[in-house]
Amino acid sequence: MNIMVTGAAGEYGRLALKHLKKLAPNENIFALVRDNKKKAELESQGFTVRVADYTDVHAMVQAFNGIDRLLFVSVPVFDLQKNVVEAIRQSNIGFVTYTSLCHPEYSKFGLEINHKQTEALIRAIGIPHTFLRNNWYMEIVMPLLTTAMKTGDYPYYSGDSKVSWAAKNDLAEAGAKVIAGGEHPEILELSEKALTFAELAEEAKSVTQRPLNIRNVSKAEFTEAMKRTDISDQGLMFATVWQDYAVNENNGEAELTADVLESVIGHKLITASEMIKNHM
Repeated sequence: MNIMVTGAAGEYGRLALKHLKKLAPNENIFALVRDNKKKAELESQGFTVRVADYTDVHAMVQAFNGIDRLLFVSVPVFDLQKNVVEAIRQSNIGFVTYTSLCHPEYSKFGLEINHKQTEALIRAIGIPHTFLRNNWYMEIVMPLLTTAMKTGDYPYYSGDSKVSWAAKNDLAEAGAKVIAGGEHPEILELSEKALTFAELAEEAKSVTQRPLNIRNVSKAEFTEAMKRTDISDQGLMFATVWQDYAVNENNGEAELTADVLESVIGHKLITASEMIKNHM
């Protein structure tokens, strides 16, 4: 049984390949990259690497030759994803696992549109599949946390509203487990337990073991406090956008738990404090 991981040069793809090595022989694991730059690196790790860009359906059909199961790592451009699904339709792939978005029935910055459309295309071609509805990666919120750990000050304005942050490694392990075989439902909602921004700060505090002034302020006070730090413009944007997202609450975050993800990977998830420590 030959298994292929698309987007293999990206971090999620590389982590999925690492976990697949524990589940399948190297000769049955294939990696798809978009150009030759990353090919040698992955080949040195024992994987068979094929090159095809998502813009080229014909090249992807050739790359999918002899592949039985495909871990389709999503990209944020629907037209490219449509090309991948068309290549799958023209191939002899027997099972697809697609990295979708947790609870796309809610508002998710518009990202849910791409994933719902792609899920619909995969259903339409009639191929057996599982949708891995992954939640947000911890990397997104790290600029806020690292700034707080440097300054000892952690203002936030999102109150008791919650967001679930998961470790990319746990999500990639789930992808590897599902694509390697076994019986799985059509949809797996994969997340960690949701936390408030204050609870997230307590996790950061436990890592540094240093005082951290955690304080709930207005949005204007938060913005002014952040401007006095060396947080990047992008980091400030993320910290603001995600607190707005939490406060909006039309997002399905509050009810999220770790149960499904833990069941798929077969062990406890990486904790928030461990994720923070790993990104320091």
